[in-house]
Amino acid sequence: MLPTIFLFAYIFSLTIFVDTKRTQGILSSKKDFVYLDRFCFQSETGTLEYSFKYPLFYPTQMLLLYYDTEDQWPKAYKQLTTCKDRVQLLTNRSENNQIIKLSPFQTDFAGNGRCKIYQDNLDADWVLCMGTRIFKSARSRWWFLAVANCDPEEEEEKLTMSNESFGVYAEFSLQMTNGLVTEIFKHQFSIDEWLILPSDGTFLFLNVILVVATYIIGIKLSSRRLYHSTYRMCAQSITMNTAGLGFLVTNYIFYAMDGVGLPVVKAAGLIIRALADMIFVYVCLAIARGLNVSKMRLGLMDRVFLFLMILFFVSSYLLMEFWEIKYFDPALVYAQSESLPGYLLALWRLVAWLFFLISALLSRKAHEAKKAFFTYLVILMTPWFWAPPIFVLVANFALNNWVRAEVVNIVENVVSFYGYCVFLYLSRPTQGNTNFPFHIRTTQIDVDVGFDPHTAYGVTTTSNINDGLHGIPMELTSEAVLSRLANRFDDEDKGIPERPQIS
Repeated sequence: MLPTIFLFAYIFSLTIFVDTKRTQGILSSKKDFVYLDRFCFQSETGTLEYSFKYPLFYPTQMLLLYYDTEDQWPKAYKQLTTCKDRVQLLTNRSENNQIIKLSPFQTDFAGNGRCKIYQDNLDADWVLCMGTRIFKSARSRWWFLAVANCDPEEEEEKLTMSNESFGVYAEFSLQMTNGLVTEIFKHQFSIDEWLILPSDGTFLFLNVILVVATYIIGIKLSSRRLYHSTYRMCAQSITMNTAGLGFLVTNYIFYAMDGVGLPVVKAAGLIIRALADMIFVYVCLAIARGLNVSKMRLGLMDRVFLFLMILFFVSSYLLMEFWEIKYFDPALVYAQSESLPGYLLALWRLVAWLFFLISALLSRKAHEAKKAFFTYLVILMTPWFWAPPIFVLVANFALNNWVRAEVVNIVENVVSFYGYCVFLYLSRPTQGNTNFPFHIRTTQIDVDVGFDPHTAYGVTTTSNINDGLHGIPMELTSEAVLSRLANRFDDEDKGIPERPQIS
C-alpha cells in the first residue's frame, strides 16, 4: 500500500492541467507561429479581454483568432506549414476581424488605437496593447488563439535577424468570459463547462446522503458482527468519492469567482476520485469471486489477477498523466478521454467486467444457496462497468465538442452514484432482502479447519445456529446450543466444529 501512496503522490506532484481562463504569462518561442489558448464562447455574449507587451524592436506581433470548423483551425494547425499561409487563411476572411495587429502605428477596425509605446525602468522601448473582442457567430463554438509575427505588410528585413526569424515574444494576460457578470454559473466558464458546477454540487449532496446511509447500514452490520472487509472497502470508496467531489466543487466555486480556481485542489479531487473508483472495482471483483459471501479468503490466482488489474489501472492512469505532460496537445485534443491512455482505461474497465462476469458465474454455479445473489449482482452491476467505455466512444465521436465536457461529467457522476446505490441495496440487512450476501460473523472469519461455506454462509433458517443476519433464535438456550455442538463432536467425519456464538 505504501508504494501506491508514493506513486499517487508523485502523480499529484506532476499534475499540471489547469483549464483556467484568466491566464497570464510569457510566450517565448523561436517559431513565428505559436498556439496560445482556446475557449468555447457563447455567441453575442462571449468576450475576450487581452493585454500584450513586447519589445519595440520585434516585428509586429499579431493575435490570430480561428474557430473550430475544418477549414479554419484544423487546417491552419495541421495542414498549413508556414506562418504566412496561416495568416493568409484569415486574411481571406478579413470581414470577420480575426486578425488583431498589435501595432502602435495602426488602428483597429473601429478606427481606435489599441497600442502605445512606453519605456520601462531601463529606458527600453516596449509596445503595450490592450483591448476587448466580442464574439458573434451562428452558434456557440470553440475559438483558438495564436500569436504570429509574419505580418505580410511588414518589410522582410524586419522580420528576420541574421537570416533567422525573430520568433515570438510576448508578455500577455487574457480573460475569456461568457454571459453577464451576475451569471455566476456561466460567466467564467467555457460553454462546455456550464453545467459542471451545478451537477457536481447536486451529486455532492447525494453522495453525502450515501455516506450517511453507509454509516447507518454499517452500524447495523457491525452490531450483528457482519461488518466484513468488502463492505468496509466500499464505505471507504464512497467516502473518498464524496471527498473528491467536495474538492472539485470547492475549486469550481473559486473558479466561478476569479476565473482561476484552485488547480492543486482540483488535481487532488480528480486523483481521490480515481482511487475511489479503483477500490470499488476491486470490491466488485472480490465479491464476484465470493469473498465474504461463499469463501473466507481469495485463492492465489484470484489475488494475482486482482493485483495485475490494479497494476494495469495505476499504470494507465500514470501513463495518462505523463501523456498529458509530454504529448497532450490542447490545440487538438479537447479531453483526456480522447488520448491513448483514456482508451486504455476504458479497455481496463471492460477487462475487469469480463473477469467479474466469469467469477460471478463460477461462484453462482458452485454455491446454490447464493445463486440469486450472484444473478442480481451481475444484472445490476453490468451497466456500471459498460457505461463509461460506451460513453467515451459516444462523447468522442457523436457529441458536439461545445457540450462534451459537461455531458461527460454528468454521466460519470450518474454511473458512480448508481454503482454505490446497487451495492448498498444488495447489502442492506433487512428482513425483505432475500439476497443478503453475508451470513457469517466476522468473529468466525479465521476458522479454517472443518469450515464448510455451504452451511456457514447459507441462507437464514430457524435451525441454523450460525445465522449471522438475525443471530441465534431466542428460543434456543445456551444449553440447547451446547447440546447441538456436543452432538457434532460425536460424528467422526464432521471435523472441528465452528465456535459457538452465544448472545
